[in-house]
Amino acid sequence: MGKQGKKRASKANGQAVKHPLLIYRNLGRRYRPPALLLIVLGIFAQLPYLIPELQNEWVAPQTLAKVGGVLILVGVGFWLFATLSQRRAYVQCRPDLLVVRSPFRRTVISYRRIENVRAVPVSDVFDRKKVKGLGGVLLSPLWGMMAVEVQMKSWPASLKWLRRLHGRYLFSPKTESWIFIVPNYSLLVRDLEEALQRKKHAERRTSDGYLDPIARLERRRR
Repeated sequence: MGKQGKKRASKANGQAVKHPLLIYRNLGRRYRPPALLLIVLGIFAQLPYLIPELQNEWVAPQTLAKVGGVLILVGVGFWLFATLSQRRAYVQCRPDLLVVRSPFRRTVISYRRIENVRAVPVSDVFDRKKVKGLGGVLLSPLWGMMAVEVQMKSWPASLKWLRRLHGRYLFSPKTESWIFIVPNYSLLVRDLEEALQRKKHAERRTSDGYLDPIARLERRRR
């Protein structure tokens, strides 16, 4: 079963789909090569300590081994970060809340805070001329894609703080909005619209004094 088939099966079973955030996926891919390089260099630095024939008079094998150990630890840290960035960064429309997950942080958002949802070209959100450095590397494979813009009535925390938690490229530089670049933008838009409709329907029933059948039965017995 393909990825799309699994997503449809998850929805059919009542499970909320996790939409991977491609910004973090690209970040993870960028960190994997240096992580592997550091681990390999660290292993080579251990060899003189283990094999006497490789020792030299310039650097003590014990010192070289310690440096190699540090390189291995840093490389493993980079590798874990890359893995988490690719597997643990997503946006998910749960029945009661919208969840935004970065590798080490999670933000939950009430649907009442959302003003509107729409699909927009990534190139319309971010200005290529102004995106430089790491941002240019992360966005370069995504310029031709569509993003999901979630316009907010209010934020669950300070916008400045949220930018620090999740990175600037999950937010619009032009409007009060989240920007989600995911593999299937149309599915995320549909999930969000369905969640907003459910929330509006539930609020309307509450305001109209609606009681579900069980609550009506309990009232009659009193």
